[in-house]
Amino acid sequence: MQVTRGMRRQSMKLARHRAILPVDALIAGVDLAKKESVVIFTRAADRGRLGRLTIPTDRTGVERLVARAAELRERHGLGELVVAMEPTSHFWKIVARSLEVASVRYVLVQSFVVAKSRELDNLTRDKTDARDASLIADLAAELRFTDTQLPDGPWAELDLLAEARDRRVVERGAALQEQRALLELVWPRLLAGCPDLAGTHLQALLRTGLTPGQIAVMPESRFLALLRRRHQPRRFLRWMGRRLRAAARDTKPTPETAGAVLRCRLAAERVLAADAAIAELDARMAVLLEATGYAWLRGQIRGLGDVGLANLLALVGDPARFDDGRCLVKLAGSNPTERSSGERHAPGGIHRRGRPTLRLVAYQAAISLVRYNPDFRARYLALIAEDRPHRLTKKQALIAVANKLLRTLWAMAVTGLPYRSDIARGEVRPQSIAA
Repeated sequence: MQVTRGMRRQSMKLARHRAILPVDALIAGVDLAKKESVVIFTRAADRGRLGRLTIPTDRTGVERLVARAAELRERHGLGELVVAMEPTSHFWKIVARSLEVASVRYVLVQSFVVAKSRELDNLTRDKTDARDASLIADLAAELRFTDTQLPDGPWAELDLLAEARDRRVVERGAALQEQRALLELVWPRLLAGCPDLAGTHLQALLRTGLTPGQIAVMPESRFLALLRRRHQPRRFLRWMGRRLRAAARDTKPTPETAGAVLRCRLAAERVLAADAAIAELDARMAVLLEATGYAWLRGQIRGLGDVGLANLLALVGDPARFDDGRCLVKLAGSNPTERSSGERHAPGGIHRRGRPTLRLVAYQAAISLVRYNPDFRARYLALIAEDRPHRLTKKQALIAVANKLLRTLWAMAVTGLPYRSDIARGEVRPQSIAA
């Protein structure tokens, strides 16, 4: 009988989980909440219930949990205490940090697994804090938990910076959407006559805070001075200025024009502030990349810049903690689905059960790789070739390239080998290189 690599990895995973949670352990299943959390103490050997406790979700609550667990361990002759909980918002980080200070192990059970187990438990969807805490303890006893732990060192700061950057990107997107909605009130003819007006040109226009009527009567030299940017040539400014002034003359003012223009200007300022904050966060993450030990990855893959590499590593964490490169793909939620049974083979779309920000950043990096990296571009063209049996669409091919990038980064981080085009193209096996 053949033992595949997947079987070996699964066996190693179960052995690792059993070492974390031995059979004689006392499990404290915690259903986290904002103010008070419910704890159910369970024996790992037979999942017998030993007690219930309600604690505040802070350091003092963790101290009460550890003290109560010490009494139960002595009374029932059990081994060490292991706390099981869901990764709920930021509350789990508060409890996990307090448990680390108390030298108590903890494991995380995914919320999706708890939700499915709730229905399988007694065929109902009834939800209570005590029931969820019991289910979390049972799932931990069955070794259905993850290896996730709190990041430390530079990875902890990178994780916080990645969250802050994601919030800034969301704020920037909301401001741009507001601009588009307001422009429909102020510049309907402008948008129709200048469909290529976007980016810095649109921002330059909105930051002036002028109404269409003011632009129409303003001297051309003054208007061009308001639009001027260092990286825009004067010839382009004169051409764009004439188009804007012509569109402004054709635009009839409405009662809400003045207010809409002011809101457009404020939204443009929010976009600029978000851009500045994102640039500052990217610079800080690039500096922290040196402390992670993966700074040597810079410049290895043509088309992947320092900012993109720092963002990917900040969202992934230390790649060496994963068993396989496909774990990074699964973390992003971009792994393809499959509905196969017997002779029926039915592949589907991607799962999307992962980190959407990581999926987006990897997709954006794939676009750059397809443009500047010949190896990734060759893979992209092969996937969308017309004579391919299962031809992919362009977006599907970009997702496949993003997955290839994540697997490549994992392989480079684990093996310490530099990027090799022959390995990326599949001409040489990595094992032969290592040998």
